[in-house]
Amino acid sequence: MNNAQTCEKLRAMRLQAMAELHEQHLASSQQTSMTTDEYLGLLTDHQWEARLHQKTNRLLKQAHFKQRTTLEEINYSQQRNLDKNMFQRLATL
Repeated sequence: MNNAQTCEKLRAMRLQAMAELHEQHLASSQQTSMTTDEYLGLLTDHQWEARLHQKTNRLLKQAHFKQRTTLEEINYSQQRNLDKNMFQRLATL
């Protein structure tokens, strides 16, 4: 099986991120000292992260927030009574 067929089969199995990373790896023509297990792990991690990112974006869109903000933009003033440490701990979950 050649590389083009491999990428097409990955796409047919809805593993788009794996196919893209594999194509990038083939195009870079850099010989790496990765074992097969390490390369498979790299592809799997890339696909996992892509799906997690896609899910997060979908859920944020479905939430219909009035404003999008980041932790850095939150106003932790005394009158709002927000615990900055708690927000930072929650962000690491």
